[in-house]
Amino acid sequence: MHQQIRTLPALSPADLGAFLRVLKDADVNIIAAGGGDVENGGRFAFAVEDGKYDAAMAALRAKGYEPELVDVDHELLPDVPGALHGFVTRVGARNKQRGWVIKDVSIGSAHGGKILAQIYSEPA
Repeated sequence: MHQQIRTLPALSPADLGAFLRVLKDADVNIIAAGGGDVENGGRFAFAVEDGKYDAAMAALRAKGYEPELVDVDHELLPDVPGALHGFVTRVGARNKQRGWVIKDVSIGSAHGGKILAQIYSEPA
């Protein structure tokens, strides 16, 4: 089972940039991320390089954040149409048997050695 860190990225006021600076300063590389409404009470979920989970958790706790380490389903998907659909379908079938539902999805996708990042913003 793979793991993910989930937390509110907010102290006061909410500031995703300040939250991410804590990880940058701790030399923690985020390899996948997801979340919604992250500066308005939502949670930010992310994966880091193997061997860096303890460092990430410690750095965040030292700054007053309350991260939670959870187990997640994961696959390395091929970069082809339908790959995410297949993964969601497999997880959905397992979830149906145990009475669970998908909460959210996070993705890191390499493109020429770069990771695609998208940020959607709305008026406060």
